[in-house]
Amino acid sequence: MTQHHATEHRAVATVPNGQPSYQPVPPAPWPQQNAHTIRSDAEALERARQFADHIAPGALVRDQQRILPWEEVQAFSQSGLWGITIPREYGGAGVSTATLTQAVATIAAADGNFGHIPQNHYYALEVLRVGGSPAQKQFFYERVLRGERLGNALAETGHKDFQRRTQLLRETGGWFVHGQKFYCTGAIFAHWIPTLVSAQEDGGENQYLVFIPRDAAGVTITDDWDGFGQRVTGSGSVQFERVKVEPEWVVPFKVSFDTPSTIGPFAQIIHAALDAGIGHGALAATLPFIRDHARPWIDARVERASDDPVRWKYHHIGNHALNGIHPPRHGAI
Repeated sequence: MTQHHATEHRAVATVPNGQPSYQPVPPAPWPQQNAHTIRSDAEALERARQFADHIAPGALVRDQQRILPWEEVQAFSQSGLWGITIPREYGGAGVSTATLTQAVATIAAADGNFGHIPQNHYYALEVLRVGGSPAQKQFFYERVLRGERLGNALAETGHKDFQRRTQLLRETGGWFVHGQKFYCTGAIFAHWIPTLVSAQEDGGENQYLVFIPRDAAGVTITDDWDGFGQRVTGSGSVQFERVKVEPEWVVPFKVSFDTPSTIGPFAQIIHAALDAGIGHGALAATLPFIRDHARPWIDARVERASDDPVRWKYHHIGNHALNGIHPPRHGAI
């Protein structure tokens, strides 16, 4: 499989004005060593805390200057955290949903980009768990535990009918995927791109999730995400030009939703976890800023707004109005 040097990625990681390069991005290098294997929920949470501490110092600069975090993402997957949802019978930790959401929130609080980057990786693994064959699970679980990352190519643009126009074509000479996707979070950093496709069958249209190697011939990812929100999630557009795929990479998708399934709720709770983490991180960053930089009232004769006596009056009055708690006695307000 194709290898690319780190300098190629740094060349397209940022441009002087902090905007996307709008250029094709070379594939991520395949892992040169196996990722760490996490064995328990407790270890997963400890690894999440350690990684959060690792990425927090550089979060502001990365987002301001739009520096794609190649080295940090590699450390993330090598930590073993990308394999924690793999069932124990396949070699993973099989952590609880509560542990996964806590790990995601912890990391997102340190840098929201890193809550988003693996979001669809976990989603694709859940689609695989629900609808994949034992052979497919064995194949992809082994690769994820080695440190290979999954991105996504789900969304399409240009129409308002919610139809998927990216096609799986079953032809005499092989199976091919052809179409275009956008807003493909994590795809830039991925080794495999789970891609939502439509296929015409005797019973009508069907949908599948095709796991496509990032370096397959005909796959082009463009660094063009300039929407509102986190800026370095690797959410480029993906073009598939008759990309040849193997039948073993095609996982049922639509059929998994014909009956009640965990796939939708699983995706929602991961997103809720990363949103909660971003909120906690924002609050944690806001409080010291207000303490150290907010200006006190001009007549307060104090250096910081947090030392202004009127601040405590507002606190106690609000606490009484909202919670029915009486203010302290002895003239504290």
